[in-house]
Amino acid sequence: MKNAIAITRPTLKTKGFSTHHIDIFSYILLGKTNREINLMLGYTRRSHAVVDHSRKVMYKLLALEELCRKDHHNFVTHPRQYQFWWKKLLDKHMSALLSVAIAPGFYEGDE
Repeated sequence: MKNAIAITRPTLKTKGFSTHHIDIFSYILLGKTNREINLMLGYTRRSHAVVDHSRKVMYKLLALEELCRKDHHNFVTHPRQYQFWWKKLLDKHMSALLSVAIAPGFYEGDE
């Protein structure tokens, strides 16, 4: 069972909200696929880190804009369809995001 977990678990992880989350979301806005981002960052093919990390950024952006998650569910679910809208928000709030983001802590292997 431990091997099954290791196969889907990312080899790189970040704790808390970090600049790594912002970078991943930026890659999405540049049109990179989740698979390309996983490969580029060393995550496994089946990892959900790209989705989870980018959602964290989107939720923070919605909060900074005082917008409801429920009303913007499609924007979060399909960020590439709304990439220009997200890019505008990201540029607008980049300094606020960077002020709360921490430097990423990377580690490989088991904890």
